[in-house]
Amino acid sequence: MFPMALKRNVLNRCATSLHSFGLLLVAVFALAAQPGTAMAAPAGANLTLGIENGLVQESAVEVGTTAQSLADLIGNATGRKVIWEARYSTAAANHGAGGQGFDFMFSKPANLTATLLAKGWHLVAVAKLPIEFGTDFIAQPCPGKPGEALLGGPTLAVLGVQDAPAATCVPVAQIWKSPSAILLTPAKGSLIDKVASKLWLEHASTLPRIVHVEYQNAITGFMQTTRAAVIGAVTPMISKTWKAEGGVVLAHQALPFWALLAAPGTSPDAVDKVRAALVATGRDSFLNKSLHIDGWENGNPKTYAELLRWLDAKP
Repeated sequence: MFPMALKRNVLNRCATSLHSFGLLLVAVFALAAQPGTAMAAPAGANLTLGIENGLVQESAVEVGTTAQSLADLIGNATGRKVIWEARYSTAAANHGAGGQGFDFMFSKPANLTATLLAKGWHLVAVAKLPIEFGTDFIAQPCPGKPGEALLGGPTLAVLGVQDAPAATCVPVAQIWKSPSAILLTPAKGSLIDKVASKLWLEHASTLPRIVHVEYQNAITGFMQTTRAAVIGAVTPMISKTWKAEGGVVLAHQALPFWALLAAPGTSPDAVDKVRAALVATGRDSFLNKSLHIDGWENGNPKTYAELLRWLDAKP
């Protein structure tokens, strides 16, 4: 059995640092967010940049470095000073609230990007990865049985599962109907949680038991630390490493990647200048190294609208 203290440490260790980071941002980068639909700032005024990280927990240094680098690029392209503010939330992605009060928005949750585009925001550019972005299901390998995943067993106690099924090895094709399957996703209602449910229902008629954790990257840390025999919903950047180290990847669902958007009313000239500056950055630029991406491209707004339709479609 794993002590409950370990569960709290693994699943919630980022809460204190995140709270401190939030207080620092409020003190140093406080912005006057206005209710309603965001509009472009008057000519000559400072521009504001929102950084919506969704439910991926990062250090204050990483977020600050990336945000300031992006703000500098926008400022150089437009000839305006840019002030940024970072947020972590599920609600902003679900309700499109993340854009209020900002002139530009760097959005990681694709459903937030889609919602803002539907409200008249402009797609400036989309980040690029060497692999297709999305959501993957990962599982522990079954010792001595290639192509099978280990599910159930006493490791699930650390998740608070008191009636855990016995440990068993399950062929990948049979995972979807296994009574031993437990799905580990980020916060309930988050994009990855929704995508995980949709992806599962494409293979089975009912969902398995689902356990939620606060942050997306807590899933992999938890599975690596405790070796818990669950099925985790993660991004391809994580599943690629997981597979290379001997883990099992069960399925993949493509998703549109991170995007930079401009508020309604932003001049086409400003949008074009910022887009050109982003697309011109190389893989080795400071901004792209900070984000761990290959660069930027124009992107297609239709891919985000298609995501919302897919999420809303009934199985």
